[in-house]
Amino acid sequence: MTGRCIIFQRAKSIAGAALIGFGVFILYRNLAAAMMMLHHVLGVNGSETLGVPLAVIQTASQVLEIYAANHQQFLENFLHRMLVSSWPLLLVIAGTVLSRDSVLNTSHCQEKMAD
Repeated sequence: MTGRCIIFQRAKSIAGAALIGFGVFILYRNLAAAMMMLHHVLGVNGSETLGVPLAVIQTASQVLEIYAANHQQFLENFLHRMLVSSWPLLLVIAGTVLSRDSVLNTSHCQEKMAD
């Protein structure tokens, strides 16, 4: 029975590590895509000739303009994009919980074997 317990805990640990790895990979891809979009926005606004601070100010003014036009729609879109882009955090959290539980329970299984 305790052998099954250890095998189950190892499987949970492997599944947890896989979830963490997959979640971090997707987060990295989302972050890379966001950085490419930001680079494109700053490049289109003339950041090479006018400088990055001016491009950031121009982009911020455009965002504020959109917010002023329809702040309810802006907030809904912003929250929606934040949730969509951060869902891999749920994978990382679930993987961390699985890995942590498996480590704690493995010691419990080993204590049962010692008895």
